[in-house]
Amino acid sequence: MQRPILFLLSTFLAVPLFAQDATISVDVEAPACLPVGENGVVTASVTNEPGGSTVRIYFRRLHEEVEDFYYVVATPAGPGTYRAVLPQAEDKELEEKKLERDQRNAGDPEEDAWAEWWKAKEGSTDRDPNDDLNRNVIEERAQRGKLMRRDWMLGMSDDELEAWLQTLDNEPTEYYGEILDASGRLVTRSPMKVVEVRHDCEFPLTEAQQGEAENLVVGETAPWEEGKDPFHWQCAGIVSRYDVDGILRVDRRCRACVIAWWQRKEVLIPAAAAAIATGVIIADHGGQPASPSSP
Repeated sequence: MQRPILFLLSTFLAVPLFAQDATISVDVEAPACLPVGENGVVTASVTNEPGGSTVRIYFRRLHEEVEDFYYVVATPAGPGTYRAVLPQAEDKELEEKKLERDQRNAGDPEEDAWAEWWKAKEGSTDRDPNDDLNRNVIEERAQRGKLMRRDWMLGMSDDELEAWLQTLDNEPTEYYGEILDASGRLVTRSPMKVVEVRHDCEFPLTEAQQGEAENLVVGETAPWEEGKDPFHWQCAGIVSRYDVDGILRVDRRCRACVIAWWQRKEVLIPAAAAAIATGVIIADHGGQPASPSSP
């Protein structure tokens, strides 16, 4: 009579040990596109995230020199699912670059020169294939970004990458997800993905997503981002930022733009808009530290 009891007890005790060994993962899903001048949404799927953890979505535009990211903290959207509303992408054409040929390769075909330039950039420690980019810009504005592997590019041949680049009329958006534990330490990271930014992209937001779009909090990953417009993203809707130390502050750079944008969209009544303008609604928290993992 004791053996079944002992079996059940041993099984019960083994469950937490198995759960501790379960793989923690995050993956970002690829939307069909992101719109120019409007907000878009990225969805992340997570498994076995630790208690008190935070999911962030890091994002940037594909650019030849500037590679640092911004991030937004994702919102739970159901079991194992998070969503993140991104700022509005500016209308920016991706500059075409060609990989220079030395004398030895002068006779090679030039059809995939743009793709080869990006592949060479990805494999270069200084991220300047032809040694003709602005090195000061790269040193200042690619501090974190150039360390991040472009996973999406690895599976594309030169022909495939070239064909895709030639179809673009705007800088795409690169993005990935991270899970951070309750103390703000990195637990795991997803592969990086890329999505086109297009004028003809329709991305209707739900009422909740629209509310987030009008009250965005954007995180910075490099000192140069402080006090500047988000690189190739519009200010509309951005009210606060986390600096590189994880301190939450009013976004004074975008603040005037946000007020004008809200008034234009009739989101706020005039009295509330005036209160924001005088600093009543949006307030600086006095530089008090905020946990980067629990904003």
